[in-house]
Amino acid sequence: MYLLIDIGNTRIKWQQRDDKDIVLTDSILVEDFMDIDFSVIKSVEKIMISNVNHSIVLDKLKEILSTFKCPIIEATSVSNEYLMNDYEDQNTLGIDRWLAALGAWKLYQRPLLVINAGTAITIDLVDLDKESKAHFKGGMILPGIAISLAVLNNSTNLIDTEIGKNHYPSINTADAVTTGIFTSIQGAVNLVCRKLPSSLPILLTGGDANLIYKQSEEDWKSRIKLEDDLIFEGLMFY
Repeated sequence: MYLLIDIGNTRIKWQQRDDKDIVLTDSILVEDFMDIDFSVIKSVEKIMISNVNHSIVLDKLKEILSTFKCPIIEATSVSNEYLMNDYEDQNTLGIDRWLAALGAWKLYQRPLLVINAGTAITIDLVDLDKESKAHFKGGMILPGIAISLAVLNNSTNLIDTEIGKNHYPSINTADAVTTGIFTSIQGAVNLVCRKLPSSLPILLTGGDANLIYKQSEEDWKSRIKLEDDLIFEGLMFY
């Protein structure tokens, strides 16, 4: 039995599972990390951690997890036998991007795009070389939905709104802001897609994945496959 932990920018998520089945899944806001409670978990053989947050959060979790008396492994973004990392400096690649790509390759084992819609949105490419070896080719990073909304709300005098509906033209501020945010996200993906074969699957994961999917245009939505647990799949494949 394994305990997989994803320490993100906003939430800490975890799964207890074996090779086939998920026994437990839960999450907590990162700001509440001191209150995290793993007492319902009784038996763990190995703990795998993905961390993109401050070391103080990781250190506290390791202190709590020490009671399990099993190996605790913090994932890194270094190339492995399944996927090569083409980043200029592998150690600077966010582990969430790497594990999402690794999980995507585990599930599909073909070239594809991975969109991780969290606090930031990343659009990354996994492709094959001439010897059919899988490579993480890199991609792009853009502000997530909450960041984009906060920037507009905090930087303008007359905009103070929440997410509305995505449609153009919009005749109220909430919808106009929402349409701008989602159009920029979809525009970035469309720009990438124009450079790549149309047969390439688009995997959408992350906390805002469902929101982006629901707000997407139908022709774009038809190419998307929602995958909730790519980072956890990557940790299992690590």
